[in-house]
Amino acid sequence: MTTFRDILISTENRLIDAEVFCGHGYESEHDEAVALVLAAASLSPHETGTEVLDETYPAEAEEILGGYLSARCEERLPVAYITGEAWLGPLCFKSDRRALVPRSPVAELVLNELQPWYEGSSPSVIVDVCCGGGSLGMLAKWVFPDAQVLLSDIDADAVNLARENAEVHAVDAVVRADLLAWCADDSVDVILANPPYVDAEDMRDLPPEYLHEPGLALRGGEDGLDLVRVMLVDAARILRAGGMLILEVGNSVEALEGLSPLLPPLWVELERGGHGVAVFMAQDLAQWAAYETRAQ
Repeated sequence: MTTFRDILISTENRLIDAEVFCGHGYESEHDEAVALVLAAASLSPHETGTEVLDETYPAEAEEILGGYLSARCEERLPVAYITGEAWLGPLCFKSDRRALVPRSPVAELVLNELQPWYEGSSPSVIVDVCCGGGSLGMLAKWVFPDAQVLLSDIDADAVNLARENAEVHAVDAVVRADLLAWCADDSVDVILANPPYVDAEDMRDLPPEYLHEPGLALRGGEDGLDLVRVMLVDAARILRAGGMLILEVGNSVEALEGLSPLLPPLWVELERGGHGVAVFMAQDLAQWAAYETRAQ
């Protein structure tokens, strides 16, 4: 009898031997092994406990798992692209090569109801820009069900994936648009932004797992901030008084720090892992944008 425990141990060892890179929502080979073993057996990681460890692992699941491990260890596909799903917080999303695997640490702020950063009452309008498959915006709608939550992305494939996810996790709109140019002045309370921010040096050194993700969603230019610069200007224009931008820039922290002495980022200390998440308040963005306009 081959148990779940036996399969889990052998799967973890296979991943370790293959020297896979864990960076798509899982912190270790053990975590990835759990996800693959349960998915092959059609079990949810959120609804399955340790009681299954000594149960017999289904024979048909072993065959499926073999294919999963080949894709993971030989092709270096991220787990989410193999199983077709990814979790962010308590929500499960369809995940495939049309968009980045959901993993943004901005989710921690959303789940904490934007505290202690958001100064107003519950936000009325939230925009998830560069939404990819839509996970951050849909998580925001789950936390703030009365808010109008709007998602946008320039990539048609990502927009289609987000719309498919919206069939399960409804939001108010998913639109194809260029960053924040489509938003009216003084119309938004909170912007959630996970734009392409990988700089040229990091792009050259990416582990093979990341090469399966759409390059359009990763490449941020020489210093990682090509799109961020444009986004900051529009954020200043569209945010209401008391609003804020939550911006993820990953390893491009130093570049964002040096962008302007008049716009210092407020860095978030993340308890659940991750880095490079900054908050910009509406009034600070407005003052910076006004100065930039006068200086031109």
